[in-house]
Amino acid sequence: MYTVLMEKKIECIVVGPIETNCWLYAPGPVGTGARPCFVIDPGDRVDLIIARLKELNLVPEYIFATHGHYDHITALPELLKAVKSGIFGPAEPKVGIHKGDVHHLKGVKPDILFDEGDVFGPLKVMHIPGHTQGCVAFFDEEAGALFTGDTMFKGDYGRTDLPGGNEEQIFESLKQLLSMNEDIIVLPGHGPPSTIREEILSNPELSPRGAPK
Repeated sequence: MYTVLMEKKIECIVVGPIETNCWLYAPGPVGTGARPCFVIDPGDRVDLIIARLKELNLVPEYIFATHGHYDHITALPELLKAVKSGIFGPAEPKVGIHKGDVHHLKGVKPDILFDEGDVFGPLKVMHIPGHTQGCVAFFDEEAGALFTGDTMFKGDYGRTDLPGGNEEQIFESLKQLLSMNEDIIVLPGHGPPSTIREEILSNPELSPRGAPK
């Protein structure tokens, strides 16, 4: 999938045995040179991620994880090593994960430990625990794009029976997301995109305002 939102490029690469969405997000204006980008959830297949970055002439500026489960971070060490080796030219990407999930990282020291309200370029961090204690979403208000990781999927939400999961917390996190503008595009950690409106219709009991009329 390749989407254009107000000249902001969003590319989804499906990777790994449980088909994780790795998002490439280039929010800057189109120019003649390479564009800096966010890599969100590099879950596997570093070869595919690197190949697509080269095809689109993108250079990772940030490598972010929505949470610390293996299917969202497996390719992170290899990707970081490759980028720092100079294959995209001079680049020093910053690795970010929420402090609640930092224990999942092996062999990589994060540069950024997310907290609620942190801002990186156009992306604002929202702490939405429940699937794990360190789950976050990344929201670009101008573009109306919301990367929800494994907290919210199209017509579903993340499991809470793994270590760090909490059903009460994820319901509160979902209520927070479902209170947002209904036109926002939901870009999840697995499966197809959705909108807040569609998800309110799927889970009206969790929406603070009920289903759209």
